[in-house]
Amino acid sequence: MKLKAVIEIPRGSNRRIHLAYDKSGFVDLGPIAEAIPVNNGVMPVAYGYLENTFNHQEKDNEDVLVFSTRNFKTGEAVSVEAFGLLRRADLDHKVLAHDDTVDFQSWSAVPVDLQKLIIEYFGFKHPIEAIEDAAFAQEYIQRSWQEG
Repeated sequence: MKLKAVIEIPRGSNRRIHLAYDKSGFVDLGPIAEAIPVNNGVMPVAYGYLENTFNHQEKDNEDVLVFSTRNFKTGEAVSVEAFGLLRRADLDHKVLAHDDTVDFQSWSAVPVDLQKLIIEYFGFKHPIEAIEDAAFAQEYIQRSWQEG
């Protein structure tokens, strides 16, 4: 299932950038390291949201981690395919997706050093309870379309 992701924080950035709640543009909320000191606050993968989805817990679009060899810019849209989901204790789950430059069919395909960094980074404030597979992620995304 192809999805459209919009990048908020490019891989390698150290800034917390998010789409404003009124959808008027992107807002720079300061250094990531102030909230997440892991990796000196540097984003290990492209971070953004899935268009036309809604997470009721966050009152915002569903978050997505985009695995790619590309260097994206804030606001750039990319076609992705979900291959998993980081299920967090605070219900602020993160969809795991890849673009056409990599082909991760499962979490186990992600290099181990990157797996460890992502778990530490995105589990820093709220524990990751499980890493779900592609089927779970796709069902989760479909519910966010229906509920949104």
